[in-house]
Amino acid sequence: MSIFDRLKKDEDRIGAILYIIYTLCLILAVIVLLRILWVQFFFRLDDSTAALFKPRSQKVVIEPNRGAILACDGRLLAMSTPMYQLCMDCSVQKNAFKNKPEKEQEWRAMAAQLCDSLTVVFPERSAGDWYSFIMGLRLCNSRYAKIGPMIDHGTLQRVKKFPLWNLKSYRSGLIVEKQDTRQYPYGVLARRTIGYVKDNSKSNGNNLVGLEGKYNETLHGTEGSEWMRLVDKRRMVRDYDSTYVEAEDGLDIKTTIDIDIQDIADRALRRQIAKDSTGIAGGTAIIMDVKTGAIRAMVNVYKDKKTGQIGERYNYAVGRSGDPGSVFKTITLTACMDDGYIHSVEEKVPTNHGRYGVKGQLFDQHVYDHERQDKTNEISIIDGLKVSSNLVFHDLAVKYYKHQPEKFIEKLGQYHLLDRFAFDLDGLSKPTYNKPGTPSWSGASLGTMAYGYSITLTPLHVLMFYNSIANHGKMMKPYLVEDVESHGSVKKHMGPSVLNSSVCSRSVADSVSRALRAVVREGTGRLSLGKAKLPVAGKTGTARVVLDNGKFFDEQGRFINQGTFVGFFPYDTAGDHAKYSIIVTMYSELSHRSLYGASGPAGAIREIVDEIYGLQSEWSKERGDTTIVRKGSIPNMGKKPKMPQIDTTSTTTIPDVRGLGLKDAIAIIENSGLRCTFSGVGHVKTQSPSPDQKTSKGTTVTVVLK
Repeated sequence: MSIFDRLKKDEDRIGAILYIIYTLCLILAVIVLLRILWVQFFFRLDDSTAALFKPRSQKVVIEPNRGAILACDGRLLAMSTPMYQLCMDCSVQKNAFKNKPEKEQEWRAMAAQLCDSLTVVFPERSAGDWYSFIMGLRLCNSRYAKIGPMIDHGTLQRVKKFPLWNLKSYRSGLIVEKQDTRQYPYGVLARRTIGYVKDNSKSNGNNLVGLEGKYNETLHGTEGSEWMRLVDKRRMVRDYDSTYVEAEDGLDIKTTIDIDIQDIADRALRRQIAKDSTGIAGGTAIIMDVKTGAIRAMVNVYKDKKTGQIGERYNYAVGRSGDPGSVFKTITLTACMDDGYIHSVEEKVPTNHGRYGVKGQLFDQHVYDHERQDKTNEISIIDGLKVSSNLVFHDLAVKYYKHQPEKFIEKLGQYHLLDRFAFDLDGLSKPTYNKPGTPSWSGASLGTMAYGYSITLTPLHVLMFYNSIANHGKMMKPYLVEDVESHGSVKKHMGPSVLNSSVCSRSVADSVSRALRAVVREGTGRLSLGKAKLPVAGKTGTARVVLDNGKFFDEQGRFINQGTFVGFFPYDTAGDHAKYSIIVTMYSELSHRSLYGASGPAGAIREIVDEIYGLQSEWSKERGDTTIVRKGSIPNMGKKPKMPQIDTTSTTTIPDVRGLGLKDAIAIIENSGLRCTFSGVGHVKTQSPSPDQKTSKGTTVTVVLK
C-alpha cells in the first residue's frame, strides 16, 4: 500500500471519528436544550430541596406600642417607654494588649475615670467599688456584665459621653440593650385601680388587674409581622421579598381619676391605718363626682402583719362584699319615705324603753340612753339616725313591710343594690341577701336587714346609693374611663350614664340629706367631722364580719369589725348639689378590740375634706352655719403689675418634655428658667431647641402637640 493510500485511509478514519464526535455533541446539545426547556417550563423543585438554596428566614412578631393611661387632666398614669440596660465586655482588647503594657495601663486609666463618672448615675457603689468590680471581671475574661439598673434615653446620652465609653464599642466594651418597659410616673399610687404590666407582651393578658387588665386589648394594639433572613456574619435583616404587616399601636385610656385627690385620699388612709391602735388590716376610700358618677379617687391599702408595711394588694372597693352595718339605715329610711309610709324625719316611733318585742329579744343601748335622758318613751326618726339606733329602723321595716317583704326587696332592686352592674374593673362582687320564701329567710331577716345585716354589699354599691341622695334622687353609674383616645383624638367617648333616673323624689332626697347632715352636726359623726372645713353629710356604720367558721367570734372570742363612713360634701342648705360623695371602709384585724366607723374611717374623711378644701380654693364657709358661700374675685384694674424677670446671665439644660401633657411640659420648662410657647393639641411630639442642650435662662422653648 502506497503512502497516499495510507494517508487517505487515515483521513477517512479521522473524518469518521470527527463525524461521530459531531453527532454525539449534536445529540448532547439537543438533550441539554430539551433539558433547559423542561426545567424552564415543566420542572418544579420540591420544598425540601428549595430550602437548601434559600437563605434561612424566620417570621418575627412586631410588638405594637402599648397605649397610655391618663388622669382626667391628661397627666400620665401609665406609659410605655424604651429603657436601656448597660452592659460591658470587660475583656475588650485584653488579648491585643498582651505585649503592649502601656496600652493596657492607658485602658485601665480610662476605666478609672469611667468609674468616677458612674457614681453620678449609679451612686449605690463608690468609684473604688466600681473599679474593683470591672477589673475583677476583666481578670476573669468576662465578656458580659450588667452595669446598674435600667436607665432612660436622656441618661443614656449622658453615659455615652463618659470616659472610655465615648470610644467605639470595640475599644470601650459598652453594650446597650434596649427594652420596652411600662412606666408608672406616680409609683404605687392607685396601683390596684390602674393595674401593672412589665411590657406589652400578649401573654400578660390573663394575669392583669385594674384598667391594665380590663382594657388590655384596647391598650395592647394589634401585632404586626415581618420576615427576617440570615446574611453574612450571622446578621438578620428584613426580607423584602416576603410579606410585611405593620403593627397598630394601642389606644390611650383617659380616666376620671384626679391624681391630686387620689394622692390626698391615699395619704389620709395610710396615716389613719398607721396610727390606729385597734389594729387595722386594710381599707378602701372612694371619692366620686356627684353629678356624673365619675370616680376621682379609688384607694385600696393593706397592712402587712409581719412587716407593718402598707401597700396596695387587693381591691376592697369592688372585690370585698360584707354586711354594711348602720350605713344601710339610710337606705331603709329612703324606702319608707319614698313608699309614702313616712312623711317627715321628725315623726316619732316608740322606744319601748329600749327593748323590742314582748320578750325583749333586741336591746339597743343607744335608744335606752336617749329615753333615760329625755324621760320619754318615743324618739324621732332623725334622732334615731343621729344615734344610729338599730331598734328604730328595725321597727320601721317590720311595721311597714312585715306582710310584704318582697316589696322591700324590690325596692332594693330598684336601687341596684342586688345586682352586679357593669363596671370598668373586673371582679365586682355580687351582693348577696336573704330572699323571702327561701330556707335562708326567717322572721328576723327583715328586721336585721333594715340595720345592715342579712345582706352583703361592696363599698362601691353603698357609695353609689348615697351619691344618688346627694344627686337629688338620680342614680349615676360609677365609672373610671372617660374616653378612648388616639394621640389626643377621641375615638370613643364613654362618659356618664344613668342607672335610675328617680331612686326617690327630690323632696325625699332633701329630707334624707338633712338627716345625714344632722348625724355629722349632732350625732355619731360629730367628734370627727363636726369641724371639718367643708360641711359634710353622712352616716357612720360598724358591722361584725362573719369568720370562716360561719360565726362572728373564733374560739378565743376574737372578732373582725368593718367600720364605714359614707356621705357627701359640701352639704348646701340652699339645696344645690354637693360636689363629691365619699366612702371610707376599714377592716380590723382579728382581735378583741373594736373598730368603729366614727373613728378611723371618719378621721380619714376629715383629712381628705380639709385637704380638698385647700386644693380647690373656690370654696369658703361662713362660721356658725353650714351654708356654702361661693365667692368671686374682682380683678384689679389699676396699675399693671410687673412681670417677673428671668436671670438670663446663667445657663441651664433644656429638659426633655416629649410625650408629656401641656401642663406638665410648661411646668417643667418654666421651672428650668425657660419660657415656653406651644401649638396643637394632645401631647408633646417635638420640641425646639432639642433636649439636653445648654442654653441661657430665658430662652424660649417651642413645643408642638399632637
